[in-house]
Amino acid sequence: MLKYSLFAAAILYLLLMLSGCNNCSDPATATGTESKSFNPDKARKQIDEANREFMDRFNKSDSVGLADMFTADGRSMEPNEPSFTGREEIRTHYSIVMNAGANKLGLETTGLWGNEDMLAEEGVFTFMDKDIKQIDKGKYIVLWKKEEGKWKLFRDCYNSDLPVQAPTKHTP
Repeated sequence: MLKYSLFAAAILYLLLMLSGCNNCSDPATATGTESKSFNPDKARKQIDEANREFMDRFNKSDSVGLADMFTADGRSMEPNEPSFTGREEIRTHYSIVMNAGANKLGLETTGLWGNEDMLAEEGVFTFMDKDIKQIDKGKYIVLWKKEEGKWKLFRDCYNSDLPVQAPTKHTP
């Protein structure tokens, strides 16, 4: 009988220990601190709004405002040229792009992942001229990072879906 009482006591003790630790797998609750609450739906709305602002600034040829949407150490990594780092290089680059005829931009997010510190966005883009004639289309990846309480572009990389044009031959 003593064996059964000790066994029952051991089982009861084990059950009490386990029930008192049902949140122990979460380090935030195990230490008594709250983790940051991250709302993916809210983040998606904020990125959608930021993309609308990005397109609006691009479509208005506002290279200064567009560059301000990047973090201070932001980088734009575009096809067939070195990266542009920092707001000043990004502003200069986009000013050249806009003056060369890419006057309208369309963006569509196809995926968004991440947490309260960094988001990765996947999407498709379309560049158009002033007559809304498509001049390029492709896909992009953007890493978004919070700066001054706002999501800003930390890394922006895109490439075209259109074939590379063959070089023109010059005859002497």
